[in-house]
Amino acid sequence: MITMRDRAQALEMKYTQEQTWLFRAEARRNKLIGLWAAETMGAQDPLGYATNLAEWGVEHPTDVQLIDRLRQDFTAANVVLNEDEITSRMHALLIEILEEMRT
Repeated sequence: MITMRDRAQALEMKYTQEQTWLFRAEARRNKLIGLWAAETMGAQDPLGYATNLAEWGVEHPTDVQLIDRLRQDFTAANVVLNEDEITSRMHALLIEILEEMRT
């Protein structure tokens, strides 16, 4: 018979696995959004920028922080993009990545 402790441990394990999965998906999304941003800004080293952005995202885990960083980088590169364009690109990439990870 399954005890309450066993059930609690199973739920904790499931939660941990889901959070790990989401962390990996968001890190991958951040790298892809970095590649897109680098191409949009005409960066000399798109892969370097994307890698830097993904690493930065580990220490700044919220989407709001990432959007602010991208907006600042676009402004510095004299590229006009609004927050909705960045947000919709981020959401589309995350959905695509999660679907790929499920298969």
